[in-house]
Amino acid sequence: MIASPPPPALLMTKAERRRWLLASWRYAVPAMTSIFLLMLMLAPLPLVVPVMPHLGLLAVLAWAMLQPGLMPPWVAFGVGALADLLFGQPLGVNATLFAVAASVMRLLDRRVGRHGHSFDWAVATVVMLGVMACTGPLMALAGRPVPMAPMLWQAPASLMAWPLVVRLAAAIQRRLVASMPGWRHG
Repeated sequence: MIASPPPPALLMTKAERRRWLLASWRYAVPAMTSIFLLMLMLAPLPLVVPVMPHLGLLAVLAWAMLQPGLMPPWVAFGVGALADLLFGQPLGVNATLFAVAASVMRLLDRRVGRHGHSFDWAVATVVMLGVMACTGPLMALAGRPVPMAPMLWQAPASLMAWPLVVRLAAAIQRRLVASMPGWRHG
């Protein structure tokens, strides 16, 4: 039986490993952006009605649409698991829904190809409403039913925030590409 080769990191010198890690930090940017927007959702707002858009989900959808290679379903699952921990939900509800949403966006991007902002907004609306519709039954399945009223406020707020989140993700993507011209992504 032939032994499998060692991982490439073991074949690199210490300087090569350091250079490789410093060159590949850009692959963590979509996840870090999504996590930052999740943290922003925890900010206290002096409002009577809970109208905070689901910024974490919007960031996952935007990155899965703009750079599917940088937001694979397993990264979306990790961001969703962190959302579950931050918001006190049963572990796995947002994780599963974020991973499914990222998979749907990647599948549609592969099937449809080039498309405009209106199409992206419509697709994100359908996916986001599907995620919100599945959140209630999954929470009930986990033994913690939630009322639908807060989600009814969150849906229009998220729809209005979509262009801002996409603009933020696109600006970050342009910055990444400009910072290293030879960088291959997605």
